Amino acid sequence: MIVKALDEILGTNNHVDEKNWESRRFLLKKDGMGFSLHDTIIRAGTESFFWYKHHQEAVYCIEGEGEIEDVTNGKIYSIKAGTMYALDGHEKHFFRPK
Repeated sequence: MIVKALDEILGTNNHVDEKNWESRRFLLKKDGMGFSLHDTIIRAGTESFFWYKHHQEAVYCIEGEGEIEDVTNGKIYSIKAGTMYALDGHEKHFFRPK
């Protein structure tokens, strides 16, 4: 069984703090679960480009709002608390939190 608390992750290699976002990584490949679990904060007023070439990702927004733009077709989706999006086709995208 794996049990981790956020305060155990902060300040470790599993806590990545970049200019536009901060990721607290609860589960990674090394944990052997076949998926990862992250608590990520994307800073308001920023724009970030993401492309996950080798894996898929599902995101559930628990707070805030913004938009995601699919680079392939230019379609923009509104994201707010309670919204989930899944990158099932390795979509290149921009995320813009308000």
